[in-house]
Amino acid sequence: MKKVEIVQSYQDINQWFESLYEVEDQKWNAPIEKGKWSMAAVISHLLFWDRYSLEERFPNMKEGARLSSFPDFQTINDKAREYAESGVSKKELLSEFIQTRKELLLVLDSYSEEVLDTKFYIGEHEITIRDYFVDFIQHDNHHINQMNGLIS
Repeated sequence: MKKVEIVQSYQDINQWFESLYEVEDQKWNAPIEKGKWSMAAVISHLLFWDRYSLEERFPNMKEGARLSSFPDFQTINDKAREYAESGVSKKELLSEFIQTRKELLLVLDSYSEEVLDTKFYIGEHEITIRDYFVDFIQHDNHHINQMNGLIS
């Protein structure tokens, strides 16, 4: 994907997330599927991983850099779910999430097309900054599809 396509994808995705302010509280707190998390927990999950990327990944993405493997997924996901169930309001959670997404777009905007092709490692896996963004777009779309099933 070219930078302009990545930016457009994030803008479209973020616009979809902004529509969630209108979701009924009953659906917001209901599991997206039997045995799955609520919409609130999914948004919190995305928020926690976005923050992780902003704080731990992007500042260290340099040519040839060797970044640690991803931390224990379950620990971060459990903290995200706990936060979603802590009493944080839908409005507050969505506002935090959307603000964090705006920060991600600023990071993306700061990269040239060439910088997006910077190669580095996460654990033993070689990846580019571009690939990192595209992977997270795919991750977002997976969760959007799940939530769309509950909303419709």
